[in-house]
Amino acid sequence: MRRLSCLIALLACLVLALPAFAAPQKADAISGISSEKVLDIVKANKGKLVFINFFATWCPPCREEIPELISIRKAYPADKVVIVGISLDSDRGKLESFAEAMNFNYPVYLAEPDVPALFGISSIPFNLLYDKTGKLVAGGPGMVGKEDLEEAFSGLLN
Repeated sequence: MRRLSCLIALLACLVLALPAFAAPQKADAISGISSEKVLDIVKANKGKLVFINFFATWCPPCREEIPELISIRKAYPADKVVIVGISLDSDRGKLESFAEAMNFNYPVYLAEPDVPALFGISSIPFNLLYDKTGKLVAGGPGMVGKEDLEEAFSGLLN
């Protein structure tokens, strides 16, 4: 009986520990994120690659890049790669509608005012890639192609 209780407790812990990063983004779950919380995400995911995509719903290159990021999210296990979207929109309602239409499979947040300055965001899309130690290894403005990102992920994972 004690063994069964331990097994049930272990299964409950595993279910609770499943990462939300693989679940589609729920529009009503979008919350604001400060620069401190962005850095906390990187710290909390040491041992994984962390890719952060800064975008806006009104940005044509961003809208082109996001489906590729959704595709890449499907190709890499959540215990190896974390993808996070951070919107620089000012209208939460537009972002929620956009998130519902895009069916994100990674978490999306609304940037608080301190975020663009801390990360030096001058144009979007703007992407950051952190290695498994939490070190920033690539970043800057402009779209990242799916093939380039897959090549970077493969190189950093091996």
